[in-house]
Amino acid sequence: MIVYNNIRPLECSTAVALGHFDGIHKGHRLVIGNAVKCRQKGLSPAVVTFSQNPVSVITGKKIPYLTDSSSKQRYMEELGVEHMFSLDFTKIMNMSAQDFVSQVLHKQLNAKRVYCGFNYHFGSGGTANSETLRDLCSEYDIEVVSLPPAMYNDEPISSTRIRHYLKQGRIADVTKMLGREYSYTLPVCKGKQIGRRLGTPTFNQPIPQELIMPRFGVYVSAVRLSKDSEPVCGVTNIGIKPTICTGEAPLAETWMPKIECGSLYGKTIEIQLLDFVRSEAKFGSLVELKAAILSDGETALKKFAAYYKK
Repeated sequence: MIVYNNIRPLECSTAVALGHFDGIHKGHRLVIGNAVKCRQKGLSPAVVTFSQNPVSVITGKKIPYLTDSSSKQRYMEELGVEHMFSLDFTKIMNMSAQDFVSQVLHKQLNAKRVYCGFNYHFGSGGTANSETLRDLCSEYDIEVVSLPPAMYNDEPISSTRIRHYLKQGRIADVTKMLGREYSYTLPVCKGKQIGRRLGTPTFNQPIPQELIMPRFGVYVSAVRLSKDSEPVCGVTNIGIKPTICTGEAPLAETWMPKIECGSLYGKTIEIQLLDFVRSEAKFGSLVELKAAILSDGETALKKFAAYYKK
């Protein structure tokens, strides 16, 4: 897959998926997947997305991302996308709907088929919708397919809904809406090594402010130490570690009960959240903290084994 930060002409004919696609949930996968299927008809699958959340840019409201840019690119490539245009929304937000179709889809991307979600809007002020897109594209013999929402519990799946559930620790619901485990892939930083002194060595991953912060608490996790490695059971605490820290930024701290892998400082590791165990708590002593960690480890090992037996 080739990633572009600006629109540039493609020589091949394309099937284009349009959307922000934060999280790449089941609804997003439906849109992207239909574009990818067009490869069978000789069309190269392409995605036009944005490096910022359009709603956040327009309203000025900070909306945390579900997926960092590198993970977003990885998911796109795994789905079979060949051309990913990750654009600066501020440079295209004032373009008219007509110009977007004529200058971008038709002239530059050589689109023959375009896919979007049921609630897709575009053009200056976001006033154009999928019907407008269909009308404008017809002038260039571009077929437009607007896809219905993917549903979960009788409601459309959306990135907003997934963010809400993550803040509640409803991991099973999040997994079902995403069609995969919610995960983050972040570098490991050096901590205070208190876990190592307790016999439960952990590694720390600060969560960037622009990413969604799940509910503070302890999670069963799957740790992938490298891109192609098998998942390893982890106990991940997301929060501020109130027993030993004060005033520090939230981070994810993970202990792997069954393996000791040595120093991981500087490495980038993927953590997949499988289940919520309990809320973050402040303990009266390190002895109480260690007992809680060991108990969480036993719980995690059982839940991890059950999860992968599904």
